[in-house]
Amino acid sequence: MTPRSTVRHARGFTLIELLIAVTLMAVLAVLGWRGLDSVLRGREHITESSDGLRALSVTFTQLEDDLRRSWPTRLLNPGVPAIGFVVEQEGAPPAMHLLRELPPESGQAQLQRVVWRLRGGVLERGFGGFAMARPDAMVPQPPMTWQPLIGGVAALHVRGWVAGRGWLPSAALVQAGGLPPAQLEITGIEMLVERDNGERVLRVFPVRD
Repeated sequence: MTPRSTVRHARGFTLIELLIAVTLMAVLAVLGWRGLDSVLRGREHITESSDGLRALSVTFTQLEDDLRRSWPTRLLNPGVPAIGFVVEQEGAPPAMHLLRELPPESGQAQLQRVVWRLRGGVLERGFGGFAMARPDAMVPQPPMTWQPLIGGVAALHVRGWVAGRGWLPSAALVQAGGLPPAQLEITGIEMLVERDNGERVLRVFPVRD
């Protein structure tokens, strides 16, 4: 008697097994996408923070240079204070007006006007030439060039240090602008920048050498 041959058929996946496999692959894909999205978001946040810190560093370095170069101008008797505050727009904080020396290698005029102000949520710096006042005629000042420095600024608070009076807010310095320069000589500036994201950055700058 011939033994009966046994034929083995390859067993395939059942429908349930296929559904489970597809479901697992979908879950893994979602987890992988979420992980990648989290990494990309973290990278964007780090990049934005780095750019923001760089902008603040550049801004404060420029302000420090402006203030340092404003101190010697008092010896030239230009007819305007080296540091003053002016209300340029209703509801906005007073703008800080500076008169600074230019470095000799610039090859430009000796004095330069500089204005720091907050306009539309952007901290701006304006600069332009300075024309010395004449007693016999009105001298128009050259136009200014404006640089946007920091965006997303919710508020800007500036105070000036006056010997014998301490720290005075910019609004008080506007009201005291009519005092003789000797009584309103600002030798230090404190700037507080409040960002839209709640971040607050405070820096104090000496003016006097």
